[in-house]
Amino acid sequence: MQNFLSIIFMVILWLPTNAQACAVCYGAADDPMVRGMNSAIFFLLGVIGSILLGVISLTIYFARRAKRVNN
Repeated sequence: MQNFLSIIFMVILWLPTNAQACAVCYGAADDPMVRGMNSAIFFLLGVIGSILLGVISLTIYFARRAKRVNN
């Protein structure tokens, strides 16, 4: 039974299928989908950057506060 299932699995994986890529993958620069994807990437970079800046500023704040408390 195990051999039969692995053979069926291999046949399903090896069946040829049509690969249909979106406009982003094709590189159509004027497509609205590409502009939307670029906007999403820049938005996520901004969100991640602001979170990292917040963590860094909080760390600096705690370091300065600890230095003031110890003195």
